[in-house]
Amino acid sequence: MIPAILIRVIVYPAALYLVLSLIVFFMYTHPKRYVSPPGHWRADRGVENIRLTASDGVELDGWFIPNAKSDKAVIICHGYPMDKGNVLGFTSFLSKDFNLILFDFRAMGKSGGFFSTGGRRETKDVTAAINFLKAKGLTRIGAFGFSMGAATLAMAKNEEIKARVLDAPYASLTRELDFVFKGFGVFRIPLLWFMRAWNLVFMGISADSVAPENFIAGIKTPVLLIHGDSDTQVPVENSLTLHKIAPQTELWIIKGAGHGETADIGGAEYDRKILNFFNKNLQ
Repeated sequence: MIPAILIRVIVYPAALYLVLSLIVFFMYTHPKRYVSPPGHWRADRGVENIRLTASDGVELDGWFIPNAKSDKAVIICHGYPMDKGNVLGFTSFLSKDFNLILFDFRAMGKSGGFFSTGGRRETKDVTAAINFLKAKGLTRIGAFGFSMGAATLAMAKNEEIKARVLDAPYASLTRELDFVFKGFGVFRIPLLWFMRAWNLVFMGISADSVAPENFIAGIKTPVLLIHGDSDTQVPVENSLTLHKIAPQTELWIIKGAGHGETADIGGAEYDRKILNFFNKNLQ
């Protein structure tokens, strides 16, 4: 009798966690798709609708915003689990000086792909955008990323990117998930362990490898880190960690800004600082 009770006490909770972790894993790696509503800015500026193909065959939906007066370009990378339109509003100022390319990461927006990998395979999406620009003769390329987009750019090894602006990146996906699930208390430990196991089973990717902190020091071109000190989704400690690992990066902490609020609170200084950064480093 006692062994049977012990088996139930151990096996039933484990089975529950197994199922719960699988559900949560699929919710996070296959998020509900968000598609921004049509905007007048896009219609009025003659934005080109484009399709990109990543090296692993994933089709990506994108926009190319040409600037006939410029031979420089900036790639814009959105955050999780949004789409390209979500970041257009606070990055469109870059169109004054640069050609722009925006795209939906795999498994998001109108792009193909089933799994979102938190930035690991999304580096292939960045490469697809670079190849598109190079085919147009644009080789002075910068990149701007927000949240997951920033983390992706921190892990992208593309030497073609001459300057990067990383707004609210996480330093480690494992620690970020631990932070997100902190409300579960100690129960988050087995949940996250199972999720990491599913990551390996279904994608062949270790969550521990999704860590910009392991890549940031290898970036030889200029990097501007931006973070709000009131960010409750991706705490400012993430950018502080990245800057400590790679002190050659430039760090700008915006007081009072939460996640996605750096542009609003930074205001004109946000636009000016980023424009100057790209103009200076895309020579």
